[in-house]
Order: sequence, then C-alpha cells, then structure tokens
Amino acid sequence: MLKFLTLPILFFILGTSTAEATPLGTIPTIQENNLQLTFDFRSDLWTSPMSYKDSPVRIMLADLRSPLFKTETWSASAAIYSESLNLGRADFQLGQKQIFIGNSLRHELGGIGVRKNFSDGASASAYAAYVTASDVPWGTPRNDYFYGSVNYRTALVDNHQWIFAIDQNNNRGIYNGTPFPYFGVIYNKESKWLVAAGFPFVHFMYKTEKEWEHDFRLTPFGINYSAVKPVDANAVFTFKTAVTVRSYLYDQRTEDDARLYYQEVMIEGGVKRYVSADTAVTFALGGAIDRRLYESERVYRPSSALQVIDNDYYGRLGVEFRL
Repeated sequence: MLKFLTLPILFFILGTSTAEATPLGTIPTIQENNLQLTFDFRSDLWTSPMSYKDSPVRIMLADLRSPLFKTETWSASAAIYSESLNLGRADFQLGQKQIFIGNSLRHELGGIGVRKNFSDGASASAYAAYVTASDVPWGTPRNDYFYGSVNYRTALVDNHQWIFAIDQNNNRGIYNGTPFPYFGVIYNKESKWLVAAGFPFVHFMYKTEKEWEHDFRLTPFGINYSAVKPVDANAVFTFKTAVTVRSYLYDQRTEDDARLYYQEVMIEGGVKRYVSADTAVTFALGGAIDRRLYESERVYRPSSALQVIDNDYYGRLGVEFRL
C-alpha cells in the first residue's frame, strides 16, 4: 500500500497529503475544505508491452476525498481510494515457489476521519477505514482488513507540541494486526521550518528565501525527500526521490501472515501546472531502480529468494481537481 514511505498515522500527525502513488500503509488525510479528486498514471517508457520478459510496470491511482462537515471545533471527511500496480506479467519465481498474480495488485479503501479542535489549541483525530490490498481485492475476508487510528496533539507551547497516537493495521509491514503506539514532538519555527521527531519517525520541512520548499521523512520503511519551487504564477517544479515499499495480501499465499512486498528506489522531476483555479496537471519523468518482489511476514526480511524486476525510466501524468 502506497503515496511515499511513511507510516499511516503520520498523515494525521503532520497534516500531509497523499495524492500520488502510495507507499506502505499510507491513507488519505482528513479533508476540511474542498472536495479533491486525483487521477495519476505512471508507466515504464522503454520496455515493450509486446515482450513477455520486459513488459512495463504501471501504477494507476484514483483518490477522492470529500469534506462531510466543518464547524469551529469539529470537522469530518470521507475518502475513497484505489491504486493498481501492474507488474507486466502474472507468474513469478520466489525461491522454490512459483506464484501466480492476477492482472494487477490493488489497494483500495473507504474510510471516514473526524477531528476535534479544543479551545486551548490542542486537537484529537480519529480515522476508520475498511481496506483491501490484494490481486483479488474484496475476494475473500482474509484479503481485507480494518484500519483504525486515534491521535492527540497538545497545544502549541514555545513553538512545540507533543503528539501521541495508536493505530490498528493488518498490513503495516511490522507487527501486523497488533495495536502500535506512536509519540513524538513537533517544533515549528516562524512557518519557515518544521521538525517532528519521535518513535518511530523523523520529519523535516524547510522553506528557503529563494522559495524552495524541502521535505524529508525517515520511517522504519525508508527515506523520502521532495522539493518544490515556483516556476511562475501558475506552475511549480517538483523533485522527489524515495525508497518505496508496497505490501499485499495476495490470494495464493499459504500462510495468512505472509505478505507480498514490492520495493523500489525512485527519483523523478516534473512540473505541476494550474490550468484553472480548481484544476492542476502534473507531467513528470523519472527512473525506478533496485526493484524487488519478495514474500515475507515482515518487511525487509524475505522468506525466499528475491524476484528482481528490471530498472527502467518512467513517465507520470497526474490530474487534480479541487471542487
């Protein structure tokens, strides 16, 4: 499950968006303002779709986030999300085991989030979703699961605030199906930079005088760095690099606790242009290397030999509507 290597609860803690391809465990945030609809398509460029051995890897995404209500103290939103990963072929050799994967590995969810803002500046959030992540989504109950999280953020005191959270997730990559705690501190200085550190994450954001915005994240699942700079009044240049991991409860697994992991290192640059007040289009070119497929009960600990997928350049097209 996948928009960049980070734990799901961090999106509530730090207020980050998830509108592109999603790394392990990520889910949409609480949407307080406009309805947001995002479509994203990424495809390898130089492999041939007519070749069985060298077919392009493709990732397609649709993300709908809609506010339900908002008052001075309460806000709530709903989310519907679907991502499809097509690895270009159906059968893979993992050690001594040959597995067959359906046409695509899909991650889909429907969920609701609620936030309460207190008079002293503190806030509390809760999110619940029903999720599937499989080559046979919604096929059998063992391919689907409940995701839930609650978190509390203290009031801002001397530019910092504490965060405490717990989540329940059967596809986290570590301690699947077990409630997992998070805690840390956020330090925000003059709206130019933000640092959040705790267990088990680090997040750093910084805006330079030349209008560059830098964002760095470190979690148990890897590292993600992105940068944005305005090109003109209607466009921004974007750059990002990350290690991403996607996890699936694939249908042919013999053990319920086993997961199929797709891991890659990616780097891309692109331009996001606002073609109207409520529509933005993104064009990006990048490369994906060190692509691996493996089975395991825990991320980064393959229980069988890795299946290597060829490196390739890719193109990505995204469209975002805020209505």
